[in-house]
Amino acid sequence: MKQLSIALILYGDNGSTRNALVDDGFKGLADALVEAGFNVESVLYHPSNAKKIQTHLEHFDGIMSWVEPKDRVERGEDGLNFDEVLLNLSQRGVLVSTHPEVIFKIGTKKVLYSTRGMDWGGNVEFYPNYEDFKKRFLSSLDKSSVRILKQHRGSSGSGIFKVRFVDDEKKSIRVKPAISAESERILGVDEFFAAFKQYFENGGLIVNQQWADGIKNGMVRVYLTGTKVSGFGYQETVALCPETNDPNKIRPISKRFYFSEDCGLFQDLREIMEEKWISELQRIHSISNDMMPLLWDIDLFIDEVNAIRAEEKYTLCEINVSGVSPFPPSCSSHIAKVLLTRL
Repeated sequence: MKQLSIALILYGDNGSTRNALVDDGFKGLADALVEAGFNVESVLYHPSNAKKIQTHLEHFDGIMSWVEPKDRVERGEDGLNFDEVLLNLSQRGVLVSTHPEVIFKIGTKKVLYSTRGMDWGGNVEFYPNYEDFKKRFLSSLDKSSVRILKQHRGSSGSGIFKVRFVDDEKKSIRVKPAISAESERILGVDEFFAAFKQYFENGGLIVNQQWADGIKNGMVRVYLTGTKVSGFGYQETVALCPETNDPNKIRPISKRFYFSEDCGLFQDLREIMEEKWISELQRIHSISNDMMPLLWDIDLFIDEVNAIRAEEKYTLCEINVSGVSPFPPSCSSHIAKVLLTRL
């Protein structure tokens, strides 16, 4: 029997020294795959070499990628972008994680809208075009005073904003980006809509989520491999979290701590994920078990700290299904096992 081969794909040009086999963020996974019997290679992706890289990757049995959304859509001289490379590889029989079709189903901010009826859901709207946004957004701000606007695809807080009226006259709007280095702006209504028009270019859309007061309690990140929980992360302070005594000031983002899937603090969450929420997510979006990503995560705000039932405790913040890094060490062995099963 031939040795199965796995490519771990990072973003970088020809001069980059990035290597998943020695990088602290990926070495544990590479070692677990080698221990499981795989031949593992680190591959750098750059749009300028998309066709050449695709040809090289056709010789692998499976690939995992950590290419960010902003780098996935860029086209090189051969006209290919990264999503097209992955689709071509999948059609040639290479196992691709995460598959672009799955990314568009559950890996964009629209998943907040499609799952709004689940236990973790809430008051969410989405605007498929700029005209719809201009027509309906202000009425949502009237109803709940603070909203979070999120662009369709993004990472590391890009395109996410806390939005509220400046005062009762409702002629000006406060806009605070989730990226901490960017300052809050006060815009007139017309200025506000002009500033957000860019997020509808090239088929983009915006999701509008009611502000979650549970942000003050921190956020739990559930890491999953396929349909099973493989680890947890907890972060006490995340982007846009206000100071306790001054809601106009933002607390600095804190470190995330990692735990295995067996951590006793989160067993209620593990149980409802594996017994109910994951299957509901799959059913809503028509995703089979063998198409679920090898590494993905679900971010949840803690609404009711002492709630007895998990259904009442958490609100969905977002789902990440591509470029998930860093991740708990416990995930690596799970990924290796699932890969062996699928291949």
